[in-house]
Amino acid sequence: MTFKALLIDAYRQLSAAKLFWLTLGLSLIVVLAFGSISFNETGMSIFYGLGTIESDMIHEGSPWARGLYVGIYSNFLVTIWLSWIATVLALISTCTIFPEFVKSGAIELTLSKPISRIKLFFMKYVVSLLFVLLQVLVFCVGIFICVGLRIGEWNWAIFGAVPIVTIFYSYLFAVCVLVGMITRSGIASLLITGVFWMLLWTAQTAELALNRFSVGERVTIESFEQSVLEQEEELNALREKSPDDFRIENRQKRIDDMKEDIASAKDTFDKLIVWHEPVRIALIFLPKTGQTIGLLDRWLKDDSGFDIQAMMRGDMRSVEELEEFDSTTRFARKREASKRIHDDYSTRSLWYVVGTSLLFEGVILGLSAWFFCRRDF
Repeated sequence: MTFKALLIDAYRQLSAAKLFWLTLGLSLIVVLAFGSISFNETGMSIFYGLGTIESDMIHEGSPWARGLYVGIYSNFLVTIWLSWIATVLALISTCTIFPEFVKSGAIELTLSKPISRIKLFFMKYVVSLLFVLLQVLVFCVGIFICVGLRIGEWNWAIFGAVPIVTIFYSYLFAVCVLVGMITRSGIASLLITGVFWMLLWTAQTAELALNRFSVGERVTIESFEQSVLEQEEELNALREKSPDDFRIENRQKRIDDMKEDIASAKDTFDKLIVWHEPVRIALIFLPKTGQTIGLLDRWLKDDSGFDIQAMMRGDMRSVEELEEFDSTTRFARKREASKRIHDDYSTRSLWYVVGTSLLFEGVILGLSAWFFCRRDF
């Protein structure tokens, strides 16, 4: 009964703010826009047939069509709409729940019920998250229907966004609750949570950039070292065959230049590691917002290689080309570095991504609960 009363109270508060229904309405518009993309024998159409794009690879029944359509959902709609725009609107909607809850006149009535403070606090917290879960659930139902109708795949993994986005939101909402409990101000809790989110995003972006540069230098070193070995073998063979060959001097100069490039790349790599390691270690103890959202792409990814990541890397090939693909073929350094970065983040364990983030959230909620239990209302 207490949980039901808190649920009804939170519903009335959110409904009065109108933002809950605005976010829900905007989510439905996004779903309709996603559903406007379809595929035919010659390519794809957008805006329910108003525009057409002809393609030899992306067409009805093509594995690339599946990769594109599902990839738009997991890489763009979830990462841009749900994890940014809808999250901001949800924070605006829910930032006042706890400040209003502990206001004089409201909290006394609630505390008069025969229920412990700690239980009351966590019930209120769970109730607040239920509304975010409901928003994402409605969105996923719409996406599930669109994917089923457009590409004939009734993929239940689409609903993986429900727990992922809810958990992602809970990282930020926990901070919002702590600030709201201390300041009793919805505006202050929203602003400080926003600042925390931006600092977190900046740190994660910096770590990604440093990691990308360091991996790029490592690929350069490996590529040049392999090339030096090949060039030296050819040079030795050339010297044995014809010691006076005019090509020997040019080949030696090329090897010397590559060795200089290797030394320069190693120097840059060592400098990058000095900066990357402290940032990487610090992020272990903070919420992994971007990597949490990235879990959905792991669950929806097609192991055959027909996915939107391959399109973005420029690795689109036909089925026959993929079957005949030689794994020993050497890719361009930039493409190889991009692939290694993607593999690095996509293979990090669920415990590392979600477990360590929930530990941070647990600490923040523990402080909030302690403050709520100890405070004299």
